Amino acid sequence: MRRRLVSPARAERRDEGSAFVLALVTILVASLVVLPVMDYTMSVLRTDSVRSDFTERTEAVKGGLRAALFDPVLLYQACVDSGRTTSVELAVPPGLGIRSYCTTTKDALQDVPSEQRFAIATTQVGSEAMIPPNYVAEPERPELDGTVGTDWCTSMVNADVNAKIPCGKPYPGNGNTDTTAWQADTSSTSEGAVVFAPALPPFQNYLAYAGGYMMPPGDTGPCRVYFPGKYTDDVVIADSTPTYFVSGIYYFEKALRISGNAQVVAGTGKMPGCVESDAVAVADAINAPFDATSNGVGATFVFGANGRLVIDTVASGSAMSFVMNRRLVAEEDPLRVLNDVSIMSVNGVFNGSATAPLDLPAQLNVPVTPVLNGSVYSPDPWTHFYRASNLVSTPSLPVACALPLSGVTADCPIIDIQLTNASTVTLKIPGYVSVPQGSVLVTGGTGSSANKTISFGGGILAAQMAVDGEPPAFLQLGLLNPVVQKTFKIVTETVSGSPSVRSIALVQVNESGGHAVNSWVIETTASG
Repeated sequence: MRRRLVSPARAERRDEGSAFVLALVTILVASLVVLPVMDYTMSVLRTDSVRSDFTERTEAVKGGLRAALFDPVLLYQACVDSGRTTSVELAVPPGLGIRSYCTTTKDALQDVPSEQRFAIATTQVGSEAMIPPNYVAEPERPELDGTVGTDWCTSMVNADVNAKIPCGKPYPGNGNTDTTAWQADTSSTSEGAVVFAPALPPFQNYLAYAGGYMMPPGDTGPCRVYFPGKYTDDVVIADSTPTYFVSGIYYFEKALRISGNAQVVAGTGKMPGCVESDAVAVADAINAPFDATSNGVGATFVFGANGRLVIDTVASGSAMSFVMNRRLVAEEDPLRVLNDVSIMSVNGVFNGSATAPLDLPAQLNVPVTPVLNGSVYSPDPWTHFYRASNLVSTPSLPVACALPLSGVTADCPIIDIQLTNASTVTLKIPGYVSVPQGSVLVTGGTGSSANKTISFGGGILAAQMAVDGEPPAFLQLGLLNPVVQKTFKIVTETVSGSPSVRSIALVQVNESGGHAVNSWVIETTASG
């Protein structure tokens, strides 16, 4: 049997590394694409995290400035004592990791000195005899010549001539024998070298409670508030409960007496009161009347009938303070011409149905004070429920009225300051005082001058003025030129972490709360 020869099978081809090479090439090509994409992605994620941190920290420091500007009046009060190199820490929202502080970079005075009104004007014949001689200036400061003398302006008693603070210039026609001569030199607006004779502001004819209203108990302790309106009973504040008169117009037909340990602030402004704001007082005072309200900032007190201001140390006490903040309303308000008026009297003689001028031949002549109602002048104040003051100055030296208050007589001073002992007294009236038919009297008892600060800084128009007995250690009767606007540098910065972010703002702030941000920058610094 023949067998077929069969050739052996061919061996299978083996992989000799070509697939591995192909895999390596694929990986290499993929890495050239994927790795840059991954690197880009990680960079974006890291950058986004850094940018997020920067945004959060930037918004935090911005929030610090916004918090400071939330209430510009409180900002002014907080920063007013700062200096160029002296900073004041400001409150900041909790949990943001920031701090905020302010310094002062610039001050603005209320008036151009050459355009100030007369500081002291007296209308009664012979009243100039009670005013001390004018100041005679040193050659270094000739502008001080003719200003109120050192007896009534102790801030002029300073060895450093450049540190003397003047109290303005008295009216040269004080005590003129022509009882109407002073009226020719008056203006219903405040102007340079004139006697300011403002109109009366309208008031809310609501009978107000002489006892005031308590605020709810809070973190700052007790606080009593009064609201604008008409007061026909004596208002006596002699205890130590902090007291605040809400901003607006007050009309008194009897005495406002401040004595003992009274601590009183009238109106919102440079000096803070015991309540956070006028709005809080209106909203939260216990049992406050439904018609309780506020208006503008600061306060104006008007005295008619038997109304008068009595400041005394007869009631026992160790320290007393009464500060009125300057009265201001908005620029567009027609009553802005009455800005900076603190105390007024209702002038003339009321006969039961109308008001006539006061005319005491050869002694005193005072016209009826009109009421400025919006932009219209009402000639008779009685049409706005004002009664002319019964307290009319006599030719003799004013005499303090005996206490209690029921002993008022027609010749009582309309402003009666009785300092009889060594207790501490602070009285600051920064606005104008217009009482041309009443008298202003400061009486000091033996040994009473120490610890007394009495300042009438807005100018005074009165029938006559006198300081009897020992004068207060610090006395200013006249017209100061106060700083009413400050430029603050407000810095808010992060306190830890990275990046370090700082907000720097230059802000102009008026004591009344008006403000403008002049510049604002954000600075960033990376940590170490």
